[in-house]
Amino acid sequence: MTDVQLVWPNKELMLRASGLTGYEWVDPTDRRLENPPKFTQLSDGQITSASNIVAVGDGLDVLEALSTNTPALSGGIRLVYIDPPFNTQINFRQYNDSMVRSMWLSMMRDRLAALKPLLSADASIWVHLDDAEVHRARAIMDEVFGEQAFVASVIWQKKMTRDSRAAFSSNHDTILVYAPSGPKRWKTSRNLLVKDEANLRNRDDDPRGPWADAPFTAPGYRKAQQYDIVTPTGVVLRPPRGRSWYATEQTYRDLLAEDRIWFPKGGGGSPRLKLFAHQLRGLVPFTVWGSADTGTNDEAKRHLLALFPDQEVFDTPKPETLLERIIHIATNPDELVVDIFGGSGTTAAAAHKMRRRWILAERNTQTVLDFIAPRLDRVIAGTDEGGITSTVSWRGGGNYEMVHVSPRFGTLTAPHRADAVQKKLAARRGASQSRIIA
Repeated sequence: MTDVQLVWPNKELMLRASGLTGYEWVDPTDRRLENPPKFTQLSDGQITSASNIVAVGDGLDVLEALSTNTPALSGGIRLVYIDPPFNTQINFRQYNDSMVRSMWLSMMRDRLAALKPLLSADASIWVHLDDAEVHRARAIMDEVFGEQAFVASVIWQKKMTRDSRAAFSSNHDTILVYAPSGPKRWKTSRNLLVKDEANLRNRDDDPRGPWADAPFTAPGYRKAQQYDIVTPTGVVLRPPRGRSWYATEQTYRDLLAEDRIWFPKGGGGSPRLKLFAHQLRGLVPFTVWGSADTGTNDEAKRHLLALFPDQEVFDTPKPETLLERIIHIATNPDELVVDIFGGSGTTAAAAHKMRRRWILAERNTQTVLDFIAPRLDRVIAGTDEGGITSTVSWRGGGNYEMVHVSPRFGTLTAPHRADAVQKKLAARRGASQSRIIA
C-alpha cells in the first residue's frame, strides 16, 4: 500500500459489468456479490489445471468464476499481460474507447485487485497503455501492488510513420511492469534475452568455431587485478584509470594458455575475452523496444488481414513479436499466461505457439466469434503461417476449452446468451462440434 493515493468519485464502490457492454457501481457489501458467478461450458472437455481457456465474459466475472469453480487457476498465474481500453475518447470499429474517467479507474483497479491473489510467487503484471491514462494507471498499480513492486516502464515503438499534423508525432506506447515480489527477487526468475549468435565471428580461425568478445577490464580498483599485460607486439599495458583487469593474473595466464584472449589491432590492442556460443550470457532487457525487434501495429494488422481478408480488422492490434518477447522474459514453457482483455487474441496465439498455458477473457461475444476462436483454431491446426510461427518452429497442436460467464448485473439479450453463442460456434465449425482440438 502506498502513502499517496489517487482519489476519484465513487472510489469506495466496485465497478461491475452490467448487461452486454455497460457497467454498474456496486457497494462491496451488496448481497448480490455473496455468491460467485458461474460459467457455462461451451465445449465438452474437462477443465483441469492444464487447460487453455477462452472465456466469453467480463474479466472480473471470469476470474471469480474460474477461481471458485475450476482448478484452472489453482497453480498460480506466472504472467498477466493486459491491453485494456486506453480511454482515448475515440471510438473504434470493434469497441468504444471512451469511458468516464472515474469508471475507467475503478474498472482497472477492481480487475487488478482480483488478479493479485491468483498470482504465483514469481509472477509479473504487464499493463499496456498510451499517454491518455498511463500516469494514472501507475498510481493505481502502486496502490494495488505496492510501490516496491514497480519494475520498469517499457517504451514500445508502435509505428514508423510520422503524423505531420500533430505538435509531436507520438509513435510509442508504454507497458508498465510490476512484480509483487519486487524487482530484485523477480530478476532471479525472469529470463534474459537471447544474444544473437549470428553476430559471432571467427577472426583467428579458432577450431572451436565463431566467437564474440568482451573487454578484459572491470570497473573499480582491485589490487590483485592490477598487473602488466604484454601484447603479442611487445606493448606493455596497464588497466585504464579507475578500472582493473577482468581477472587475477593467474586466471589471465590460464585464459591466455587456453587461447581465450584476443588482442585486436594486429596484436597491439588491449586484450579482449573470447566468448563462444555456449558461454554467452543472455542480455538484460532494455526499457526501450524498437520496432525492428518487436514489430508494429501495422505489422500486426497485416497479419490479421491475412487471416481474415474479408473482415474489418482491429485498428491497433499488437504484434505477436511483442508478445513473444514479453512471454519469453516472464515465463517458461507450461506456465500460465492470463489476459482479461482478449481483443484479437494475440496473447493466446503467441502463448500457445510458445507452449505456455493460457486463459483469455473477452467480453465482446462477436469478437470471440469473429476473431479469437477462428484465429486459435488456425494456430492449433498449424495453418497460421504469420506472426512468430517460423521463429518458434510452430507446426500446430494442442487444444482449448471455451466457457461463458454472464454478468451478475443487468441482462444479456438473447443472441449473446450462452446457448446462442454455443450454437453459433457449432455452426461455424460445421456439424455440432463445440470441442476444439487438434
